Amino acid sequence: MIDAAFAACGIEAEMIKVGVAPAQFAAKLAELRALPMLGASVTTPHKLAAHDLCDELASAARAIGAVNCLQLAGTRLVGHNTDAPGFVDAALAAGLVLAGARVVLLGAGGAARAVAYGCRGAGAHVTVAARTPSKVAWTAAQPWSELAALLRTAQLVVDCTSTALAGATGELEVPLEALPAAATVATLAYHARTELLERARASGHATLDGRAMLLHQGARAFTLWTGVRAPLDVMAAALRA
Repeated sequence: MIDAAFAACGIEAEMIKVGVAPAQFAAKLAELRALPMLGASVTTPHKLAAHDLCDELASAARAIGAVNCLQLAGTRLVGHNTDAPGFVDAALAAGLVLAGARVVLLGAGGAARAVAYGCRGAGAHVTVAARTPSKVAWTAAQPWSELAALLRTAQLVVDCTSTALAGATGELEVPLEALPAAATVATLAYHARTELLERARASGHATLDGRAMLLHQGARAFTLWTGVRAPLDVMAAALRA
């Protein structure tokens, strides 16, 4: 997706995938600083570590406490979080109205924190449902037992749990029957249709999977690295392919 954008904009650059064990992440980041790189994308499980290793943090990254995009500005490593605005961009592109909307997030981990930050910034009323609310320090989370009541007035439900990730087992217990017919159900997973999205689709709800967020967060990263407006159509075509 990013390489297609480089090619379309005539930028001589290539995105290279590097697998790094957590124990070696700091050392690898020090190596990357010495390379002629524009920046880097950071994914699980390194987003918290990246946050702590940056010379400077953009406001969203500081507020969320996680970095998924690194920008090399001279010799300084600047940490960004493009997940939050990327989700908002994806929602708006799908025709959703976030200003004033009631949004329920399933799960209270780092992904939920980014989505909450983005949605609240867009004017949405965000409620977080967690299995163990007492362990959630960044917001006032509601217990999972109250989920049916929360869904009755929701316009958007976002699965931010790890249930859909590779290797995860079990079905997410969500009482979709309590959700208004016009509500949208979204997930951050982009590698496969999730059980929750399939159920929502079968019930007649509009759905949004993680590919849209992946596209838009990548587009924002591309612009941070290059200073060039991202060619969204080209990136979307590459992602579909």
